[in-house]
Amino acid sequence: MRYTEKDIRNIPLTEFMAALGERPVRTYDELQLYYAPYRDDTEPVFVVDTQTNRWYDHGTDGSGKIVDLAKLKMHPVLDKDPKAFIVRRMNDYEIGKEMLERSRGPVEPIIIRLDIKNVRLTDFMKAIGYEHPVSADGNLLIYNAPYDSKHEPTMVINTETNRWRDTKSGAYGGIHDLAYELTGSCSMSDLNFFIAGQMGEFDNRKIGQEQNQKVERPKQETEKPKRKMRF
Repeated sequence: MRYTEKDIRNIPLTEFMAALGERPVRTYDELQLYYAPYRDDTEPVFVVDTQTNRWYDHGTDGSGKIVDLAKLKMHPVLDKDPKAFIVRRMNDYEIGKEMLERSRGPVEPIIIRLDIKNVRLTDFMKAIGYEHPVSADGNLLIYNAPYDSKHEPTMVINTETNRWRDTKSGAYGGIHDLAYELTGSCSMSDLNFFIAGQMGEFDNRKIGQEQNQKVERPKQETEKPKRKMRF
């Protein structure tokens, strides 16, 4: 599943907490106790009510819904829209679950009809939800790093060489190296499957957008030839 902003109201807070890397410490009927995801705590004083899908923080007396939690968790400089933050974290979480499920299942031969080596990194970034770079300097495009939980603008794509580098970690390479950073898998077949899956959904979205943009033009009647005057 891939989330959009329309899905936010139906996302269980427990799933969003899992996407943030948090697991309940204790459970009391419909109440689940966590360590607060936006600070270091010694006690699990962050409570999620699974019936109301709301949270309450005994440490600060704060409370709210999923968007309110996103505002507290997201980076105040790099993340501007809490809804976009929720969608990105949930989709990253879903991708991780899919990769884990595939690694546990039976291995079957997969036919991939995609020239992965020639996939443009800018298109792949769009496919995983990073539509536009943060800034640009000639042929160098700077993106928020999709593999970093802080999503800092440290990933640089060279559009001429179609390669990338992270100015913070020093990681670099091509599309397979980027897929490794996103999934953590060292299996080339898994990486190919992941890339092909993301690009397939991206191509389907593009086709749908193009079809929606097409407007049927009214047929123009062929002009009748003008009769010439005889002298």
